[in-house]
Amino acid sequence: MASSRKLFIGCNWKCSIESRADADKLIDSLNKAWTELTPQIRDAVELSVHPPYVFVDRVRSGLSESIAVGSQNIYDASFPNMGNTGAITPSMLSKLGAKWVLLGHSDRRNNLGETDELIAAKAAEVLKEGLSICLTIGETGEQRENNETLTILEKQLSTVANVVPADAWGRIALAYEPVWAVGVGATPCAPEEAQRIHSALRDWITNNVSADAAQACRITYTGSVNENNAAGYAALSEVDGFVVGRAGLDAIKLSSIIKTLVEIKTKI
Repeated sequence: MASSRKLFIGCNWKCSIESRADADKLIDSLNKAWTELTPQIRDAVELSVHPPYVFVDRVRSGLSESIAVGSQNIYDASFPNMGNTGAITPSMLSKLGAKWVLLGHSDRRNNLGETDELIAAKAAEVLKEGLSICLTIGETGEQRENNETLTILEKQLSTVANVVPADAWGRIALAYEPVWAVGVGATPCAPEEAQRIHSALRDWITNNVSADAAQACRITYTGSVNENNAAGYAALSEVDGFVVGRAGLDAIKLSSIIKTLVEIKTKI
């Protein structure tokens, strides 16, 4: 394979599943599709499923033990106000068997006003609990038009990097999300542009943290990835996997993406 980093695919269910019946149906289809993949493919990728909070326990109980389960968020405020009514803590998630937490998604940054500083405070608590982080960073269309892409990405990354222990970078999966390329009707990010950004991010980690951190950190792409365009991104040397939305709600499509990623990466 291109590197020693294990490939990563995260599935963000957002609020798409709203009943126990729908959750169970998706769990069953994911289990079936996962077991139909060859052992070599399953061993090559870390798959993490992120349901809404209320289904984390149910999904962890029903899903294959070889598939990780994670949360879409923790907390809503930084210390000393972390324990607000309705908040979810890393300890709660850990005791349910969750392994990963999504942080920094554009929904939360741009729609709910989460700051880089709040996301970093959350990240510190997640890592302290021994969980892993899928950290999303990305620029809006306006920021890109203003030639601010790398400035924005480096600020989002650096604020969190300041709280990551030196030995914890293997528990970070960075997800580049060009916000302007996400959603129905959006123009996808060209693979060569994704490669340019991913290379710049790994260089930033090398130069500002360490070469070991850059080697350990997985950098994934998230931006309307589906079974039809996955190959173009999988062929990029600096793409260590994907975070998917809609495609993760269809076991057949997700299985196709997993196969494409592993098969291409074992050839480059």
